[in-house]
Parts: sequence; C-alpha cells; structure tokens
Amino acid sequence: VTTVPELFLTAVKLNHDKTGAKYLHVAREDSNNLFSVQFRTTPMDSTGVPHILEHTVLCGSQKYPVRDPFFKMLNRSLSMFMNAFTASDYTLYPFSTQNPKDFQNLLSVYLDAVFFPCLRPLDFWQEGWRLEHEDPKDPQTPLTFKGVVFNEMKGAFTDNERVFSQHLQNHILPGHTYAVVSGGHPLKIPDLSWEQLKQFHALHYHPSNARFFTYGNFPLEQHLKQIHEEALIKFQKIEPNTGVPPQQLWDKPREHHVTCGTDSFAADPKKQTMVSVSYLLADITDNFETFTLNLLSSLLVGGPNSPFYKALIEAGLGTDFSPDVGFNGSTREAYFSVGLQGIAEENIDTVKQIIARTIDEVIKDGFEEERIEVCFTKLKSK
Repeated sequence: VTTVPELFLTAVKLNHDKTGAKYLHVAREDSNNLFSVQFRTTPMDSTGVPHILEHTVLCGSQKYPVRDPFFKMLNRSLSMFMNAFTASDYTLYPFSTQNPKDFQNLLSVYLDAVFFPCLRPLDFWQEGWRLEHEDPKDPQTPLTFKGVVFNEMKGAFTDNERVFSQHLQNHILPGHTYAVVSGGHPLKIPDLSWEQLKQFHALHYHPSNARFFTYGNFPLEQHLKQIHEEALIKFQKIEPNTGVPPQQLWDKPREHHVTCGTDSFAADPKKQTMVSVSYLLADITDNFETFTLNLLSSLLVGGPNSPFYKALIEAGLGTDFSPDVGFNGSTREAYFSVGLQGIAEENIDTVKQIIARTIDEVIKDGFEEERIEVCFTKLKSK
C-alpha cells in the first residue's frame, strides 16, 4: 500500500495466491471509476492472432452467449467509456462508469468475455478471415478474401506513414515479438487457423498472464470478490512464458529500405521519400532513465526552437518530420527516431548528415536552461 498525497490517491498492489494474477488498485475520491484487464500477448508471426482474438472474444461468452454482448451493452450501459485495444505486446480491455451497479454488470460481461469466450468458428471467419464469392448469391463469381480484421489491416497498409512506422519497429527490434505485425499483415492473416486462435487464447488469456487495474472511489473489496468468484477461482496457476527478452545489440548500424505506394495528390511527385535515423534506448522499466530520455527527446524535436526543427524543417528539404519522430516508449526497450518526409531521393544522405551534425552540436553546446525548465514542466504535467 502506497499513499501519494500529491495526487490525493492511495495505490494498493496485490497478487492472487492461486493463479499469480497481479492487481493494482488506485483509490481516489473520483466518481468516474475505471476497470481494465490486460494480457501480455506476444505473437511470433504476423497472422494477427492477438488482434483477431480481441475481436472474437467480444462475440459472445459462456454466460452471455448472445451475439456481440459487448456492443449490446453500449446501448444498455451508463458507461463513460468502453473499448478494447491490441498493442505490439499486450491486449487491453478497459471500461469506466460512475454507477456502482453498472460497474458490476460491465465487470461481469468483461470477465466472461476474456476468460470464457465462445470462440465459435463462425465468429473467427467473420472477424478474422474467410473466402467468399464476390457476389455471395452467385457461386460463379470469383472468390475473394474477407473478414473484419483482414479488411481493417488492408486499409492500414495503404497508409504510407503507418507502413513506415511498422517497418521501423520491426527492424530496430528484430529479435522477438516486435519483429512481427501484431495487428496482422494482410498477406499473412490467411495463414491463421481457428485451432491456433484457441491455443493462443488458452495460453495468453489466463489469470497467470493477466494484470488487473481499478481506479476510483468504489470499494476495492467488492471488485476483488467479484473477480475471484466469477473468474479466478476457476483457474490454476501456470507458467505462460510470454516475456519479451532484451534486444541483442548490433556491432554496427543497419539500414532498411521499404517501397510504398506513391501519393497522387503530392505537391511534388519527385519528393515522396521518407528517411529516419533511429536509436535503441533503455528498458522502459528504468523509470529515471526513461523520464530523462523522454525529456531529452522533447528538447531535441519539440517545437520550432528545438535543434532538429531548425536543422531539418527550416532547411526546406522536406515537408515535415518523418513518422514516429521522437521518443517511443511503447516497447520493452524505447527508441528515438528523427528524420524527414517529403524529400527528394537524392537528399537522403544530406538529411542523414544533418542529423549526425546536429547531434554533435547538441553534445558540444547543450540546451538553454530556460528550454529545459519549460520541457521539464510539460512532462511533469502529463
């Protein structure tokens, strides 16, 4: 139990003896109460299994076998927020509400959805992928791939900035789960089977691999009782082994080139190249180092007075910073990226030289104290 008087809260950290599930409760006099359960989901291929599973568990469960209970609750609940997210190495299911009874109802739906989903084949075919005639009523028409996640990721991979950011993560952290597309690559999604989906759920959606979080002024005891009785009591502890190992460092820098579609609306068709230089940083569990690097990133790229803005943007070589510029702490080891988009291909080396020169100048000259104070204050207020 840790009291944080500056934020008017008390944090309670718990472990479940039988399953090893971890729980963090933040007690605060706030009527907007929040719950989330998250699982470390670390796929080793780009079939999109965590993304498809996120969709499929919300298509009915043992206690609520109706079609899409999650979406039916949107019209029946007093919730302030309901959603689900798939990241590179975890899947998150949060909701918030100000009504105690609504909180219990939503908690029951969420617990049953993630721990006891139906995972029916038809739901997999709908949410994941399937083969279907272009005209379902005419078997003579050509077969085509369809599916909610399949179509979603087809759309995502038409966005050049999204493709750039995805390849950046895949290639700066190539040693484990970050080397694949957790959301699913359209060319790889059809490799996933219904059986593989169920196996992934059995290993990853287990209390031993779960983290629970609650916040607000509702009694913690009620949360613990309901979670234990409706879910945890039905499981035994396992060793999921879903951790992500540290990335092995390289002996020398590496380069990677990605070909993307051209933008027919670009102001200058000859300036459609993006270039970025990225640096692998510290483990994000090192709080002091992470905060320091985040501050350093803000100083380097934040605002028109930053060194890289002056060196890259004001040089007029490109239209804007490259995608994913700055500090990225969404993976086990953070990384920093800086570059330009909307440049001519012949200016790639020029941009890289400017980046190297700017870093040398910052090492030599440092930053103005006033800018450090401003960036520091902004970070503290986040």
